[in-house]
Amino acid sequence: MPWRLGAAALVLPLYLYSAPTSTGDAARTVNELIQTAIENNRELAALRQLVAEARGALKQAGVRPAASVQFGAASARPFGTAGKEEYSAGYSQPVELGGKRGRRIEVAEKDVRLAEANLALRTVQLRVEIEQRFVDATDARDKLAYLDRMIASYDESIRLVEARIAQGDAARIDAQLLQVECARNEAQRRTLEGAFEVALAALRRLCGVDANVPLTVAPLHDAATSITLEQAQTRALELRGELALARLEEQRGAAELRLTEAHARPDVTLSAEYSLRGERFNDVYGLTGSGARVLISDRDSSVRLGVSIPLVNRRNNAGNLEAAAARATAARTLRQHVAAGIPLEVQAAWQRWRAATLSLAVFDTNVLRLSARNLDVLREAYTLGQLRLLDVLNEQRRLIDTQLAYADARAESRRARIALEQAVGGDIQ
Repeated sequence: MPWRLGAAALVLPLYLYSAPTSTGDAARTVNELIQTAIENNRELAALRQLVAEARGALKQAGVRPAASVQFGAASARPFGTAGKEEYSAGYSQPVELGGKRGRRIEVAEKDVRLAEANLALRTVQLRVEIEQRFVDATDARDKLAYLDRMIASYDESIRLVEARIAQGDAARIDAQLLQVECARNEAQRRTLEGAFEVALAALRRLCGVDANVPLTVAPLHDAATSITLEQAQTRALELRGELALARLEEQRGAAELRLTEAHARPDVTLSAEYSLRGERFNDVYGLTGSGARVLISDRDSSVRLGVSIPLVNRRNNAGNLEAAAARATAARTLRQHVAAGIPLEVQAAWQRWRAATLSLAVFDTNVLRLSARNLDVLREAYTLGQLRLLDVLNEQRRLIDTQLAYADARAESRRARIALEQAVGGDIQ
């Protein structure tokens, strides 16, 4: 049956062990997209401004209290008493005691480090989000490449079978079976096409790329690693941004408590004032040395020094001390919670990555090759007239499902690696 051999050769697409990728000149790697996001992401830009704000607050924290200058004048003329006038000039300087300025600078320095740690943590989180969406995009694109090859092969097979039906060399049911398979793959393709566009839209949002700018993702290359669970847990305790942030919060809480305790000690204000008072007595005359009559007047100058000390004690600041102590305790408890949870998070991520790696290795070594070999056997049996076309199509469907499952396993391996790097807080190579 010569028509069987020709139809079988066209029905069966090439065995795809890795999806072909098509990228243009504008294709961007994941690292290029991460760099674009660092430059363009508005959330990171806002966090950089918070760092600048904290640095400005640190500069202000070192400023000493400003001195005051007072000027005064007094006159009795508005009340009908002429001749009485007084002028004064004063200077006062608040003096901070108890190391308040140093404590204030210490708290401001912690705020700067917290703002920088928040920026670094969000940068890492943004990188993880981009890597995850990049995997989503490449996974959907690879599956689309599988299905495009399948659909093209089915279309060619349908045209050939239709021609043979017209010649009476094939049955109508064969064309219908091919059309069903082609429609089934087309439906899968539509779903994957939507997933691919969603992933690209997410990458645009994260990277700050406008919708009118072409965006093509480059192939993703898997890097080998052999990190152990113990190594991953040790590195996580050193690198995790959440733990660094919690430690800084604890340090800031302690510094804030010390500042609050310093505020319980009163400050003093030193002052100095010079006064000039003059008074003339109407209709009261005296004689000068030469015997001339003059109005009698009086002029006095004085200098006054003072020290002002507010009458405060620890009880006046008790509420603030309790609040600061509670915040410090909360920060310490949170740091302990984060530190205790990180090894467990790393363990879960490492086990997921290990399982995904082993699963992918099974596909690489056995599943795809055996599935392709099974299809070869059924194909040969079909050409000899021992099987129906439906049997071959069923086996081919299993091969397609296996290839898509392989793509899923590869994507899961990549996602698991990203999750492990997120749990560790850095690269695991």
